[in-house]
Amino acid sequence: MIAAVGCQGCRKCDEVCRHNAIIRNGNKVVKIDESRCQKCYDCVKACPYGALVVMD
Repeated sequence: MIAAVGCQGCRKCDEVCRHNAIIRNGNKVVKIDESRCQKCYDCVKACPYGALVVMD
């Protein structure tokens, strides 16, 4: 699971997510759609703010 904590709305995660798993409410990431997420963690790596966190 990936949790969005402190999203700044830069959309870098959107640019790299090939599975359209990023769900937004306005500019902020609300959550990651687990049914679409393939656990590649490209979104986590792309976030310059560390706002996407892998939860075990």
